[in-house]
This record gives sequence, C-alpha cells and structure tokens, in this order.
Amino acid sequence: MANKIIKGRDLMLFNNDGHSYAYATNHTLTITAETTDISSKDHGVWGGSEISRYTWEITSENLYSTEAYDAMFDTMIAGEPITVRFGLKQTPADPSMNVADGDTTLPYWTSQNSFYEGKVVISSLVANANNGENATFSVTLTGNGSIKKTTVNSGDNNGD
Repeated sequence: MANKIIKGRDLMLFNNDGHSYAYATNHTLTITAETTDISSKDHGVWGGSEISRYTWEITSENLYSTEAYDAMFDTMIAGEPITVRFGLKQTPADPSMNVADGDTTLPYWTSQNSFYEGKVVISSLVANANNGENATFSVTLTGNGSIKKTTVNSGDNNGD
C-alpha cells in the first residue's frame, strides 16, 4: 500500500456501529506513554526510563445540535463506558452526496473496515454559545482500557 497523506475531513470519530457523530469539526486522538524512572549508578549522567502504562483520549469539537448534545449528555450522566472507533470514513460511490445537505440516501458517514477501537467514558462535555456564532460543544472521551487497531470483514461492519 502506498504511503498516502490523509485529509483531516476523512479521519473521523464513530460509534460502535460505525456511524459518525453529527456535525464534527475537529477530532484529536492522543495516546500517551507514562514512564517510570529506572536510573541507576550504571546509567552515569544519563537518566533511564521505562514505560509503565499507556493512557489515551479522544476529543471532539462539534456544531451544536440538540439531538447530538443530548445523546452525549445522557451517555455522560449514565457513567457507563461506550465503544468508539477512530478511523477513515467510507467514501460514497457518488462523491456529491452530502450528509449536511440532508441527503437521505446517506444518513451518516460510516467507518471503513480498519480503525482504532476502544472503550471510553465521557470525562468532559462543554457547550459553547457565543453571541453571533454557531453554538458548539466539545467532548473528551477518556480511554477505559486499551485501544487497538481493528479490521473487520466488510460483511461484519454495521456501517456498510
């Protein structure tokens, strides 16, 4: 496979069924390796470290719609982990199809068959309502366990 530069518009956050979250403007996946100092006299003037654990989170910034915000609110208040996917969206056969135009033949973007997947809890939900601008909300999804690269057969992906 050729090394291809990916456009930000094509890399998205999806629910467990592979359907995109509505009206997203930005997604960020952060994976962090926490380290423990293992320096000893044998290291001389140089320090030593080893990875002690990994943490991860996804942030999403979205245009505010009542349905999308309410869904995030209800999920956060429930306090239960949910499974999310982070990966490339499928390109429709007709590239002029557009979810934002209300095209009912394409009710939402769906994920491709290879993505990063894991359970998260919603640790932050912020609604922004600036005068003269579109209302937005930001959500932070904190990893609950591991994140892994997953590939499913095209028949197994509910987003198809």
